[in-house]
Amino acid sequence: MQTQQNIQHNFNPKQLKLPLQLDIKIPFDSEVRTFDEVFRKLEIKKYLNSSKDPRGRMGYNPVQMLKLIMFCQMEKIQSLRDMAKAAKNDIRIMWLTDELMPSHQTIKTFMDKYLVKGIDEIFYELSKYLIKKESIDTDKLYIDGTKIESVANKYSFTWRGSIEKFRDKLYKKITKQIESLNKRYEDSDIFFPIHETYNTDNLNSIKDFLLNEIDRELIEFKYGKGQRKTTLQRDYEHILEYLAKLVEYERHLKIMGNDRNSYAKTDIDATFMHMKEDHMRNSQLKPGYNIQIGVSNEYILHLDIYKERSDYKTLIPFLEGFKKSYDFYPKYPVADAGYGGLTNYRYLKLNDMELYQKYAMYAKDTHDKKRMKDPYFPFNLTKSGNDYLTPNGDTLKYLYRNNRGNDVYELPNGKRKEINDENLTYQKEVIKNLTSPLGIELRVQRSIQVEGAFGVIKEAFKVRRFRRRLTHNVKMEFYLTAIGYNLRKYHNKKYRITE
Repeated sequence: MQTQQNIQHNFNPKQLKLPLQLDIKIPFDSEVRTFDEVFRKLEIKKYLNSSKDPRGRMGYNPVQMLKLIMFCQMEKIQSLRDMAKAAKNDIRIMWLTDELMPSHQTIKTFMDKYLVKGIDEIFYELSKYLIKKESIDTDKLYIDGTKIESVANKYSFTWRGSIEKFRDKLYKKITKQIESLNKRYEDSDIFFPIHETYNTDNLNSIKDFLLNEIDRELIEFKYGKGQRKTTLQRDYEHILEYLAKLVEYERHLKIMGNDRNSYAKTDIDATFMHMKEDHMRNSQLKPGYNIQIGVSNEYILHLDIYKERSDYKTLIPFLEGFKKSYDFYPKYPVADAGYGGLTNYRYLKLNDMELYQKYAMYAKDTHDKKRMKDPYFPFNLTKSGNDYLTPNGDTLKYLYRNNRGNDVYELPNGKRKEINDENLTYQKEVIKNLTSPLGIELRVQRSIQVEGAFGVIKEAFKVRRFRRRLTHNVKMEFYLTAIGYNLRKYHNKKYRITE
């Protein structure tokens, strides 16, 4: 039997061949076609206006640069060098950006110039398009937070407790120095006031006085081994040292502000927090940021970055940010037990939002049978004037209202119990809402949607540690990640792709 062999004598694998147009090589269901469809619907140019310096060469087209960055986010490409590499090798990006091939430094310059202050507007422009396109139910917003580590050195910490302790010791040294000066100048009727605390103005006035005395007595400063310093020189140097330390401590406390107890020296906006990823298994604190997102219909509609470790204190500013972006509040903001409490419940009711947020003792109040059968359990009590009556006929007598705003009652056995009537009313409403069919559905969806979103971001997008420092840079980085997440979610829903 004769075998047939296809021998092509004049074939060259590197020769020019059809098609020449990249569009033909890209499938109809490719991610880049979905991206191009969405991008064409957005009014992006109005967010890319910047004062152009007429000198120098013409820069890259900012719209094409934004396409490159956003599509790379959709494809889970986070690194600047990986973006630059993809622009040179991925035919989808070549087709999308008209073969734009910037360097990683050019991409960074573009981000710093256009995206640090404008990325939030682009994110909400995309979100509003998706709300309309996908008919997203904006009445329901599933809220949750997570801690993501900063790029800061984990051992470059500054603690409020340590700074305040050292500052108190410094105050005692300053007092001792001033007492010595007052004793020395008591014959000259010169007296420096002694305080419990000191500021830079107090020490500057003493420094100026000593400097004038040094000039008046024509004292020449001595340095080096074998040289004896005068008393005035030693006093002046001590005051200078104390002044420098006081300025340093005040700077540390100013950076921390009133709400933080720590910060990282290599990223002053990062606060030391407990992270879920604890490779040392010793509850080690790491510098990071508290990331809050609001999800509806599996899309991230709102996000924000906080230095605050507690989720409880982020709910009000988070919902205010949502209102600023969309001009309305969600009717059903659903959150876990970290967000429920009197202040937040009061805020939600004032703004006509429903109470679907657990509180700290929700699980015990609804599942602990021993607690629920206790005659002094607040939900079993009945109000009678200023007092409370138990189911077995005992009376809890009202005594006074304490400084925390709680009413104090005396039990028949002589013990005392605190009850806040307003908070108790809110908690009863929360239990009623969350145990209703709608409440059960919202609780299930919250755990699926918002925790699922964080799972995809951490596992699929590999966002476990930020690449940039300071809040505005970190916020830009996470906005880009959220844009990539939403675009990928839209593409997967369009073609029913499960990851």
